[in-house]
Amino acid sequence: MTPHFSRHEQFLRILALLEILANARQPLADDALINQLKDRLGLSRLSVRTLHRDCEFLMSCGYPLAHAPLPESRKYGWRMERTAGGDRWMPADPTTLLELVAFRIGRDLMRAFEGTVLWTGIEALRHKIERSLPQPLRGQVEATHRAFHVSGHGWSRYAARPRLLSTLATATADRRLIEVTLQPDGPAQLDGSAAGPGTATNSDSTPSPATLRLRPLRVVIRPAELHLLGLDDAGQPLLINLDRIDNVITLDGTFEPPAVDVETFLSP
Repeated sequence: MTPHFSRHEQFLRILALLEILANARQPLADDALINQLKDRLGLSRLSVRTLHRDCEFLMSCGYPLAHAPLPESRKYGWRMERTAGGDRWMPADPTTLLELVAFRIGRDLMRAFEGTVLWTGIEALRHKIERSLPQPLRGQVEATHRAFHVSGHGWSRYAARPRLLSTLATATADRRLIEVTLQPDGPAQLDGSAAGPGTATNSDSTPSPATLRLRPLRVVIRPAELHLLGLDDAGQPLLINLDRIDNVITLDGTFEPPAVDVETFLSP
């Protein structure tokens, strides 16, 4: 491996900067920080621009740095935020700008599930993460997130039936048999047929709602749609769009799920 010594020097400089700020009892001006870094690392020169870039990088990595007024001065210096008790606050494993923006984009991709338990979970997690962030990092997240736009169709398509996904996920995890009532056009099957077992017709050949007993295997997410993958009484795999499910009843019986290669089931 070829050593990149400039990268090593940058790492040592940022590590030293973090330690100096963590131990400082008041904000440090740019020249004071530069002199300490030059003395500690034997640097011949260090610009204010490089110092600011290093501080901003630490902020983007989740460290609570602030550019605060210096005592009895109109100038500003750098400090590490402290807790209400006066102790320094140092995250053991800080959350970085990259992680936060990737999380935000993942949340955007889940907008089809607004109104369901999945959206409740992602929103609760977002609030937990963001309320612990230093304010400067929050601003960076908002600005960087605006560089991306997630577009799609069917946003909030499951909001009118908030308990459907919860019922299916619970039955799947608990290996409970279920009974589903489908809209007249029936389930979409993996073999491409239009109507599955249990589909009935009335006297004028108009299909009636179908009732199926299933062993639910997976809730399949195909953005921006949800499907239920399950086995009927004959062991036939069925892939049912949740839009076609009118009602779900969880039965008393349980089952032992077979070993499933979901991608093989889903392949054409």
